[in-house]
Amino acid sequence: MYTNFEELPDDSRIWIYQSNKELSENHLDIISEKLHQFINDWSAHEQPLKASFVILHNRFLVIGVDESYCKLTGCSIDKSTKLIQELEGSIDVTFFDRFQVAFRNGDLVQGCSLNQFKKMVKDGDLSINKTKVFDNMLSTKKELEEAWEKPIKKSWHYQYVR
Repeated sequence: MYTNFEELPDDSRIWIYQSNKELSENHLDIISEKLHQFINDWSAHEQPLKASFVILHNRFLVIGVDESYCKLTGCSIDKSTKLIQELEGSIDVTFFDRFQVAFRNGDLVQGCSLNQFKKMVKDGDLSINKTKVFDNMLSTKKELEEAWEKPIKKSWHYQYVR
């Protein structure tokens, strides 16, 4: 059962999928259409899930589920993962490359490989204290709102660049 993302409670479980490139308007339309359909039919043990999604910075797909309404199951999570994999194939982007890093460069959100990111930090192009990275390992909507962007030095990324 689709609901507005803003209406999900703070403790709603989330998954953040980062695209390997900026999503075009066409990509956004396809993703939105498929996710609306999926979420309206998404269930756990035949009980509808209260869920939503949001696309942020034309790069991040965030899916959220209100587990106080109905608990997720392994099968329901697998179904959402399968949908994201199908989206990858239909729009030629990658959402499961865990070696992609996204960071804020002024007002721009940029992405690159972890190796490129390490080189940029080493070369002084990015500051460990000032450059903000996106922590896609968060698990609740509240964490997304409060701790998603953080300086490199305060993120899990720091272990790879020091």
